[in-house]
Amino acid sequence: VVITAGVAQKPGESRLSLVERNAKIMKMIMPQVLKYSPNATILVVSNPCDIMTAIAAKIAGPDYPQGKVFGAGTCLDSSRFQTLIATSMDLDPRNVHGYIIGEHGDSSIPVWSSVRVGALPILKPGEEPDENLKAIHKSVVASAYDIINLKGYTNWAIGMSTAHIAKAVLNDTRTIIPVSTCVRGLYGVEDDVFLSVPCSLSTNGVQRVAVLPLNDEEQATFQKCAKGIWEVQKPIWDDL
Repeated sequence: VVITAGVAQKPGESRLSLVERNAKIMKMIMPQVLKYSPNATILVVSNPCDIMTAIAAKIAGPDYPQGKVFGAGTCLDSSRFQTLIATSMDLDPRNVHGYIIGEHGDSSIPVWSSVRVGALPILKPGEEPDENLKAIHKSVVASAYDIINLKGYTNWAIGMSTAHIAKAVLNDTRTIIPVSTCVRGLYGVEDDVFLSVPCSLSTNGVQRVAVLPLNDEEQATFQKCAKGIWEVQKPIWDDL
């Protein structure tokens, strides 16, 4: 089951500001999904994706198999990330391997320490990304806002990304894709938040997490991202 329902993001509006409006919609949808498809693997695409996925998982309850409710997360962000890096180097995007993790939104985290071009790391040990590389991540974050400002909504790219995830689940490919899953206990996160990390996907959703070795700065940024998401999520959490 793929859930895309939600109030559309307005020009200049962050995904997080959609929380209260779309939380009400999710609270109406999930009981019906569970009633008519009690064993379904559930993919949440509605924004803000990470919080909506957490809400859906909480409504499903603790007895619902872990990993069967997950979000589209940073699959699209990572694809754009790889493509922009490849374009800057005049290469095929399939030769770039790297992930954006954390929030599908403004506080997403490019894991520069793990980016590989071919078999080679894009940065030397201890090296920081230069302004050109930082601009690539900024372009990824700004891309959705640019599209919304130009035509009022996003559809094609997220549709293709969702289809890519759905194929991995339907065909039980065990493909590793960055999707939103519960990260409590990972990288020092203590709260019940869902964020994107690379995950192997099967017919049962998230089969396992591929834990990236983050450097100190990346891990601190991940923790900060998780705290930011929790602060937005916390006011509605106990009412679910």
